[in-house]
Amino acid sequence: MIPALPSPLTRADRLLLATTKWLVPRREREEWLRSWQAELWYGSHRRASRPAPALSFGVIQDALWLRFDDLSHALTGTPSLCVLLLSSLLLLATIPAIIVAGSLHAFVLASLGCLSQIVAESSLVAIVSLATAVTSLEENLSGAHKLRLKARFFLFAKMVLILLLSWMLSTDLTWPIRPFLPFTALILQSLSFVIFGLLGLRWSSIDSALRCQHCLCSLASPARVGRPSWNFLEFNGTELVCKHGHGHLSVPEIETSWCQSSVWIATTT
Repeated sequence: MIPALPSPLTRADRLLLATTKWLVPRREREEWLRSWQAELWYGSHRRASRPAPALSFGVIQDALWLRFDDLSHALTGTPSLCVLLLSSLLLLATIPAIIVAGSLHAFVLASLGCLSQIVAESSLVAIVSLATAVTSLEENLSGAHKLRLKARFFLFAKMVLILLLSWMLSTDLTWPIRPFLPFTALILQSLSFVIFGLLGLRWSSIDSALRCQHCLCSLASPARVGRPSWNFLEFNGTELVCKHGHGHLSVPEIETSWCQSSVWIATTT
């Protein structure tokens, strides 16, 4: 019977790899283990030139980088990331107002006192923004009802967060002059809120038009299609594709009678 060969790695190295491998994405875990087993085995024979702690930190840093890189690729362009970023900006914009108010309780009371004004101005800004929207996108009426419901909920969440963020920014800008010029501060706050709100909702409309109708992720890889000189004979514009392969969006360069707006073309399976 052939005796078992001793492991080329020490017990500490094996424990390090067994613990750290769970940080690595599953599809890259096997290759990661092989490469670091070879690296640790080589390092164990070259302790004088490369100390063991450096390799241990390298194992952990490499595993963490692979995990964060995988998360960044998975979240890039997703509706969850968009809502998270808007919520983070809203939180950052709220901090100066809480500091000026003196406490969170005082800030909440002041906000409740302005609730009717916030609702009235937000409704007016939302109506004006929807009425003057310049982007249009043909709805995919054959899509599932829950997908359309998800898209509407995402759009509603963006609008609410943008309006709240616009209100907080306008409040932060006018807080310094409120004790001295209350009426001027009120006028400036209303005007800045309308400007911030309209700009934010316009961005929201464009962002929604450039998202996949299936997964709501941002479309990528814009490419020019067609030739301008043949505009009446073939499509001329830009096409953006979903990174998950759900379809592509055709954006015409010049509106024609047969292609007046952007068209979403789903991938047939």
